[in-house]
Parts: sequence; structure tokens; C-alpha cells
Amino acid sequence: MEIPKGTVLYGLRCYFASSCLSHGIRITDVAEWMGHRSAEITFRTYRNLMQGSRSRAASVLNLDLAA
Repeated sequence: MEIPKGTVLYGLRCYFASSCLSHGIRITDVAEWMGHRSAEITFRTYRNLMQGSRSRAASVLNLDLAA
């Protein structure tokens, strides 16, 4: 398979991380694989891809509180 001209390694790295996060892989795992010192670095870089996580968290917490 040929890599399209103009593709840089950093682009593939970002694709990997964003694909993992958008498929629900834990941010702590992605941070480790990316070599980030903490999940905070990963979060700051890719938080725009984690839309809906606040509403999912609120939903989970609401269910736990109701139980």
C-alpha cells in the first residue's frame, strides 16, 4: 500500500489516536500508547473528539444516584 504524497507521520499518529478515542478506547490507554506523560496531555490534544462524554457521564452518574 502506498502512502499518499504529502502525508506526514504526525498525521498518521493523530489518525490513530482520534480513531481509538472515537471508538471508546480509554484515554489512559491511548495516552500510554502515544507516549504522553499523562492522560491530561492526550485530553487537551484530542478533547474535541470526545464530544458527548459529558452527557454520557451525567447519564451514568444519574443512574447510579437513582439506584
